[in-house]
Amino acid sequence: NDEGVREAAQDFRRDMLARPKVRFYKSFELVRVPYPSKFGYLNAFAGAAPFMHLCNRLFVIQFDSAEGVKTLLASPSDWEHQRSTPFFAQLDAKAGALGPVMDGLVFKKLNTVLDCLASIGLKPEDVDYLTYDHLHTQNLTRWLGGEGHEAIFPNAKLLIMREEWESAQALIPWQNQWYCPGGIAGVPESRVQLLDDSVFLGDGAVALVRTKGHTEGNHSIVAHTDQGLLVTSENGV
Repeated sequence: NDEGVREAAQDFRRDMLARPKVRFYKSFELVRVPYPSKFGYLNAFAGAAPFMHLCNRLFVIQFDSAEGVKTLLASPSDWEHQRSTPFFAQLDAKAGALGPVMDGLVFKKLNTVLDCLASIGLKPEDVDYLTYDHLHTQNLTRWLGGEGHEAIFPNAKLLIMREEWESAQALIPWQNQWYCPGGIAGVPESRVQLLDDSVFLGDGAVALVRTKGHTEGNHSIVAHTDQGLLVTSENGV
């Protein structure tokens, strides 16, 4: 029930704040994409604009573990290779000849994942983990290898809830428009760590908390920072 969830959240908050802090936490804007306003604001939306801008951000988080410092990338969207997601492909088709103009106005391309990492002195081989709160629009094949791609992040494993991974491999029709075709095709099983429940990472400075709702396997990324607990999930921060 609602009261039980609130009590559990308070217990978790106290537990998390008693644990160590992350060594490093920084977020970067990657791209701003059109998203239906009626979805973004649900029943609270009453304006005329059919779309809002949804900002995809990359979170670079480093934390201590028994094996040393680990680097986690949360929401590393390979937006350059995700435009085949049916929802965006349909927008491109509707734009027709105006596509290049609309592309400049509607899609705000700000940074790539690799450029963000280079700006803080990290190399692809420094990355230990990738995680996404859910897999809508994501293409992981360049990052982890698959479908003819050699992995850009040779040492990274994907941390993902089992429900999310399994549902992405067997989509029902109404889900198709939000998942990138072939986005996980050929990703080696050895590069995927399936999670069955909430987990603390390393020394406990980071937690992946099961928050099903937006998708069956949605989770939230929680980090204990100098600013307190910072949480990202389902496109919100």
